[in-house]
Amino acid sequence: MAFWSKKDNSNGEDVARFTVSNPSEIDRIFRKMLADQTVVTLYADNGKDFVLTALIGLNMNTGYIYFDLGRDEGMNELLFSGAKTTAIAKMNQVRIQFATGRLERAKYNGEIVFKAPLPRSVLRFQRREFYRMSTPMSEPAKCVFYLPKGTLRTNVADVSVGGIGVHFPTDGLQLETGETYDGCRLKLADMPEISISLKVCSIFKATSRTGATVLHAGCQFVKLPAVAEATIQRFIFRAERERKTHT
Repeated sequence: MAFWSKKDNSNGEDVARFTVSNPSEIDRIFRKMLADQTVVTLYADNGKDFVLTALIGLNMNTGYIYFDLGRDEGMNELLFSGAKTTAIAKMNQVRIQFATGRLERAKYNGEIVFKAPLPRSVLRFQRREFYRMSTPMSEPAKCVFYLPKGTLRTNVADVSVGGIGVHFPTDGLQLETGETYDGCRLKLADMPEISISLKVCSIFKATSRTGATVLHAGCQFVKLPAVAEATIQRFIFRAERERKTHT
């Protein structure tokens, strides 16, 4: 499973900049995650399959953390059988990522749950540090905005777990900086279409991949649903993996 920062994630110094390894700080992160019942996405070691869950237990003395099982029994079994798992969560617009190693089946408060060793390090990214990936030419992405005067269909130029950049014509319907648009429909390649709310943070002229002059709008996700975030993470992971195979 990859992680994404502003720079190439193969850069060891860049990894260190986002790594939290102080035990007290790791303890604080997990206690807050537990108190807030933060949604956590557990990815299987194939980087594709995942389970949406939440941290339900933390034992600093034994060094273990506990997660609810997912709703899909097949996916639960897939995670149990894997050699490693990657967990991603978002707390107050801060992205948290860590490797759990092999998940174990355990009983916690009378329920069967995921058990994992407390990680020795955690990656922590502020929203401004999210890596924004250009969408692959082979997998076109679209986003539809429903405006008061009509429907605006845009091409997605880049995507991150914090937001998207879209291109649209310089004439016709326009987005407005500072406005939040609800009920937008985002379609990333063959991923399921998702309904999202987007706040337009900036608009400027740009050149599309075809050489045309377009407007580029940088948009921020607003209260992104957990399922939608998981879909976006899957798309980014797959696009990053394909990019690496061609470099």
